[in-house]
Amino acid sequence: MFNTLTLVGRLTRDAELGTVPGERSAPRVRFTLAVDREYGVGDDEMPTDFWPCELVGEEGPRLAVFLTKGRLLLVHGSAQIDERRDEGGAYRVFPHVRVRQVRFLDRATSPRAG
Repeated sequence: MFNTLTLVGRLTRDAELGTVPGERSAPRVRFTLAVDREYGVGDDEMPTDFWPCELVGEEGPRLAVFLTKGRLLLVHGSAQIDERRDEGGAYRVFPHVRVRQVRFLDRATSPRAG
């Protein structure tokens, strides 16, 4: 079976750098990608989906400085579903993209300071 996603879209805000909780706290970068659908309601309207993305690994901190709001990216990865209960005890499903590869489709003006 295959679980592969390839998305092209723009970052909605600067990426957040952190670590995965647990024994092996690996570096983690989280960001949201705004992706237009191929079809729309009318000629001028194209719905946009907002995909939460997560990249885990040593390359995350190096990429994070370039993952700034508005950047155009190609993201390759897989769909992942996290299931847990929220603060109110309700069962929740949290889909996101587990990123394997990032390609920049535009040029950065300059990396953010950090």
